[in-house]
Amino acid sequence: MDIYRLARGRWTRVIFLVGGSVIFGASLGLLLSPNRLATGGIAGISVLLDRLLSLGVGTYTILLNIPLLVISAVVLGRQFVLRTSAAIVLCGLSADRFALLSPLTGDPLLAAVFGGTLMGIGCGLVFLSGATTGGTDIVTKLILRRHPHFQTGRIFLAIDGTVCIAGGIAFKSLTLSMYAFIGLFIFSKVLDTVLYSSEKAKLVLIVTDRSRSLLPLLLSDANVGCTVISVRKGYSGSDADTLMCAMKKHRFHAVRKLVEQTDDRAFMLVLDTNEIYGEGF
Repeated sequence: MDIYRLARGRWTRVIFLVGGSVIFGASLGLLLSPNRLATGGIAGISVLLDRLLSLGVGTYTILLNIPLLVISAVVLGRQFVLRTSAAIVLCGLSADRFALLSPLTGDPLLAAVFGGTLMGIGCGLVFLSGATTGGTDIVTKLILRRHPHFQTGRIFLAIDGTVCIAGGIAFKSLTLSMYAFIGLFIFSKVLDTVLYSSEKAKLVLIVTDRSRSLLPLLLSDANVGCTVISVRKGYSGSDADTLMCAMKKHRFHAVRKLVEQTDDRAFMLVLDTNEIYGEGF
């Protein structure tokens, strides 16, 4: 299933925005804030401020995002700001409501692992809806406009690391800072998984002497596109064809089976590819 195609539907975007915001708020209110884990961005700064003056971590999240929303309104457009404003308010209200409940755990390591996981899922869903959860998300969105090839999670990891260090200093605990980095690392990995897992595919290079028999099977039975490249084998010096096939991961098993049945002496090189663009993808 292509999650990007799924996210194009209007009501799907609404579900992603609302669901992602609530999940993000739950991670903040039930896991990260009670355990003093400032995992970066506005959310991390809000955890720090809430320890100084307890107004609610969600309330701080909303207030600190207002200046960024004003800036993004000029650059990113009215529609984006409206969606992001809705996500920020939902995240903030959810975080404050969940904070009224008992924390899910008092173990900072468990809080870092599961808090980072939930935050990554929530943030990824909000991103897929065409909005962000504010803070570093907005800065990341601005960076991606100029550098779309950058991976979102890595941008977060670079920017939010500073807040993790600041949290350790503010709480006078290097241990909490290290736990926050664990949560931030997990968050970035989960976020990239949510955003990019559906794009992962296989690029298969098949060197074969039986391309005339194999090619029709790949096109019809396996339903994959192929490019035929004429090559010369280095050891024998004989001519052969290389079939270059790009496919979704779930089609690879069928392709491999067809190659083995048609030419048991074929040479296959299988590569993982993160993104494929063009007809059929």
